[in-house]
Amino acid sequence: MSELFPLQVGRYAEAAGSKLTAIHKNESVVEVTQDKLKEFLGHLVNDLSTRHLMTITGLDLGQNLQIIYNFSHERDTIHVKTNVPKTKPEALSIIDIVPGAILYEMEIHDMLGVYFSGNPWMDRKLLLPDEWPADLPPPLLKTSKADEIRKRLDLGVAKP
Repeated sequence: MSELFPLQVGRYAEAAGSKLTAIHKNESVVEVTQDKLKEFLGHLVNDLSTRHLMTITGLDLGQNLQIIYNFSHERDTIHVKTNVPKTKPEALSIIDIVPGAILYEMEIHDMLGVYFSGNPWMDRKLLLPDEWPADLPPPLLKTSKADEIRKRLDLGVAKP
């Protein structure tokens, strides 16, 4: 099955208007737009039986935020990348496809401010304190300032 997996993923990537790119042996990446993400992941999980979501990673790329869904299938790893604009950091939740994604989405919501529509826990904090000020940017955005966060949360100033 493992030899066929990249070919099958490649077909679904083409249908989503993307392509599968090998980055190492048994490791590939696909970039998918938000409007095609759930359809692509549905094929990956349901049609190709890719059940192990290792993690979801979020990155601040400047104007956009990137969300990377990291899956493992037998000996293969596939990274599915999608971008959301920083001006409207919203993405579709995938918890209806991969229920375990709920905590990863909450983490990215806390740390980068991405709102995952369809995730019922977007009103809760996972990693940030409950008293995190609403007007303070999420801590992993490039525009966030550590000194301002410490001051606003009354954590004192870091010592060298």
